Amino acid sequence: MDSLGGKQRNLKNFSLNILLLVLWFGTLWGAVEALVGGLLHYFLPPTVPGKIMIVIATGLMAWSLRKTGKVWMPLAISLIAAPLKLFSGVVFSLPLNAPAILNPVFGILSQGLGFTLVTLAIYKFPIRKSMKYLAIGAGAGAIYSFVFIGLVAGPGMALYLPMEAIQELGTKFPYWARSVSGLMGFASSSLPYSAIVAGLGGLLAGVLPFNVHPRLNPRLLLSGSVLWLTIFFVSSLTI
Repeated sequence: MDSLGGKQRNLKNFSLNILLLVLWFGTLWGAVEALVGGLLHYFLPPTVPGKIMIVIATGLMAWSLRKTGKVWMPLAISLIAAPLKLFSGVVFSLPLNAPAILNPVFGILSQGLGFTLVTLAIYKFPIRKSMKYLAIGAGAGAIYSFVFIGLVAGPGMALYLPMEAIQELGTKFPYWARSVSGLMGFASSSLPYSAIVAGLGGLLAGVLPFNVHPRLNPRLLLSGSVLWLTIFFVSSLTI
């Protein structure tokens, strides 16, 4: 009985740690988007920060996969990080359904879903760890482009502000999503670099010497999540 009770406690503690890791990684992703992404947009040309952030986001998702061994982990942490991007509506005084607010949310969700789908397909393959994470990252980057296009052309077009309101606010609008040629043009331009930079992010997470299954303290994980949230809100409001 004592042995059974001990196993049940260990299982409960493991499940709690997994849930707290979802929160920890999700809030870390949000903090990195706000702090690092904000600084990159401040110092670099507009087209560069997004590519760098794909590398970082893919690395975080791969790291979360290595930490837990759970193929659903990247999608789970994206479901934490994505809603945090809605805070940009407060920062920039824009409605939450403005394309400039919703599209980054779609981007994070696309990355999480793309990474998880590719992981489900090849995670069990008996190949070298570095090559496995390179393949997962590159495949996720390719799928990410299509998922993002689907979210923008589908839910996005249904949720966005009316065009009159968008023009009045002077905010961006994804005109490419209104035609087949625009969708194809966006896919042809975004897919190659997404696959390359996401592959790099996966490779880095695959070769760096992370401790894959550490013993984790729930209080430390919760405290870390609070720290990441603090960094997120401070960075969002000041950078």
